[in-house]
Amino acid sequence: MLHHAFKSLVVALAFGAHAVSAQNSATSLVSRRLTEYLMPVASETHEFARVPNSNFVLLSQMSDSQLIKIELNPTTEEPIAFQSFPMGKNSSSQLHGVWPSTLYPGMMWLTLQADNQLLLVDPGKNLSTPPSILQTIDIPAPGNGPHCVFEIGNRVWAGLKVASEQTGQYYVFSADVSNHTDQTLYPCLNSPVFIKEEPTTGLIYATQDTDSSIMRINVTSGETTQLPIPPSVGNNAVGMITGYGPMNGVWFTLAGNATGGTGTFGHIGSTGEMEFFQLQHPMLGTNAGLLHIADASSVAGGPALWLLSTSLLSNNSPDALIRVTFDADITTISGEEYISMLTQNAMVHRVLPMDATVLVSELHTFTLAQLTYNNTIAGQWLPAEAISDTTVYTQAG
Repeated sequence: MLHHAFKSLVVALAFGAHAVSAQNSATSLVSRRLTEYLMPVASETHEFARVPNSNFVLLSQMSDSQLIKIELNPTTEEPIAFQSFPMGKNSSSQLHGVWPSTLYPGMMWLTLQADNQLLLVDPGKNLSTPPSILQTIDIPAPGNGPHCVFEIGNRVWAGLKVASEQTGQYYVFSADVSNHTDQTLYPCLNSPVFIKEEPTTGLIYATQDTDSSIMRINVTSGETTQLPIPPSVGNNAVGMITGYGPMNGVWFTLAGNATGGTGTFGHIGSTGEMEFFQLQHPMLGTNAGLLHIADASSVAGGPALWLLSTSLLSNNSPDALIRVTFDADITTISGEEYISMLTQNAMVHRVLPMDATVLVSELHTFTLAQLTYNNTIAGQWLPAEAISDTTVYTQAG
């Protein structure tokens, strides 16, 4: 757990004396703050991502297919204004996935689940500028329902979360960004969500939440392999990221089910073997349904992860943001920091670390929450500025 460096105030009292003196000591407090920002009213607030090299975040609201462009204060990263734009054929197009493009700097990938399309858009330089569509990729039959979208190398990937009308099958979709005719549908289980690359081997991994299994894809051979989640550790792999450096490999979370979660997340390295880690806090950790994950590593703090526990699948799981740290070998958890969300049963959905703060989307409450630390960056608590005050109170008041 993060070590909170508090030093106690030592007060010297002389009984019967009128003068009271206080020894000089460090009395500063460190703090963290959660702030909620209301977005337009919607029943499903889903994905979000920062537009690279800008002060904008794009947030999708699936229930009415609206894209929310949020302007951030360039110094504090606090949201200060937003503009809403409809995306798709109509309000039922089900805008969902949001992902920044590397091949097209400043551009963003979106998914329209009901329209069965991927979009590459220019979000616009100003808050009021509507996003403009640069490319449209139609998902070929029998694929159906692109949910999350990712750009890996020169290809764009999407998990097709809706069963095919032709085959009843689920698929992972991939296309060459510069040549859309180079497309592949990989049959998979129900239902693919996150898709990431293991950096050493180049193998692609996809979580399949309903069937509690992770699919491995060899792009060169086209071979796919299923890696079932052992029921003894948990179920429903959802969130996944690619880790680099000491965190090398892919990391994933287990969201649990209607009875709750197990506070378990896992790692797959170059060997292809799954390794599991479990949170230990008896109230917030061991029953956490972990839906999403992000890298929280820093030079000063070492290897770490942000984990997002959600009430989406079960009210037995808290809505909380959790930061875990590891030993130098990444073999055991060395610390757990828990931040309970202000609004419980909000069904928190995604976590987005930025330069100095962390954003969390709340699926059920059309709310964006922001975690801010005082005089430090997320995950590295440092003393705030001390304020001198030698007043001594004889009783609590």
